Amino acid sequence: MSELNIQLTRKQQEMLLRGLRYVRSSIALDAQNWSEQLEEERHQKYSEIAELESLLNGAKIVEAAAI
Repeated sequence: MSELNIQLTRKQQEMLLRGLRYVRSSIALDAQNWSEQLEEERHQKYSEIAELESLLNGAKIVEAAAI
C-alpha cells in the first residue's frame, strides 16, 4: 500500500468516518445465505474499514482544508 498524506478539517473527518460507519452497517445487514466464504469476506471488509478509520483518525486536522 502506498502512503498518502491528507489534511482534513474536523468536519470532513467526521463526515468520512460517518460514511464508513454506514458502509460497515450495510455490510452487516447484507442479507445473504451464510457461508464460511461469505463470513471470511465480511471479516476482510471489516478489517479494511478499520484500517481506513485508523488512517482518518490519524489525519492532520487543519482549520481550512487545502484544495
